[in-house]
Amino acid sequence: MRSMKKVLAATLAATMVMASAMTVCATTENAGSGSSSSSTTQETSTPATYAEANSQSAGASVKVGGVAVQTSIAGVYAAESLKGVAVTTPAADLAAALGLTSGQKAAIIIYDTDQKKSTAAMVSVNAAIEALGGADLVSTLNIDLGAKQNGKWVTLSNGSVALKAGLPKTADTTKTYSAICVQPGGATTILEDQDTDPTTVTFAVQAGLGTYAIIAK
Repeated sequence: MRSMKKVLAATLAATMVMASAMTVCATTENAGSGSSSSSTTQETSTPATYAEANSQSAGASVKVGGVAVQTSIAGVYAAESLKGVAVTTPAADLAAALGLTSGQKAAIIIYDTDQKKSTAAMVSVNAAIEALGGADLVSTLNIDLGAKQNGKWVTLSNGSVALKAGLPKTADTTKTYSAICVQPGGATTILEDQDTDPTTVTFAVQAGLGTYAIIAK
């Protein structure tokens, strides 16, 4: 995986220029994507949630790859292309991890996307796959990681949490899995698998809105 990162670093400069005017997905975007070192937040209206029926409370048990996992963040878990997803960062660590202030509770919205729905982001995803020398695209998600305060959505711009996803039944467990993250503005990052389970992939989800493509190589 380290060699994958080196290849990507050498070839993504052109991609970043090409993607500078891109937006990540068709849902309502709340800016705040600057690279400030402070934990800047912005209160906005709640973004599109796609499937309220798929809401989970913090601490709910979610089946990920057939195994029950406790997700630490409340939100909408509407990804159907995977065998479950859950935030595995301990609840006690969320405030520090995301720079939450008093009265703020972490919240997340996760749903499937594709080439048609997220055309601009997929340009960066495909460029990253090409830079890696090719890979199989397994699933693509749009994820909005923010907070709730007094019933309002708060856009976060710093920090990350760990997300564990169950691979589809058709996944080749002999391959190495990772995720490509594309953020507003086209910033593209390769995220290595943080677990050793061949049926799941765990990666860091950044605060704010992003497109995450799970790939196999």
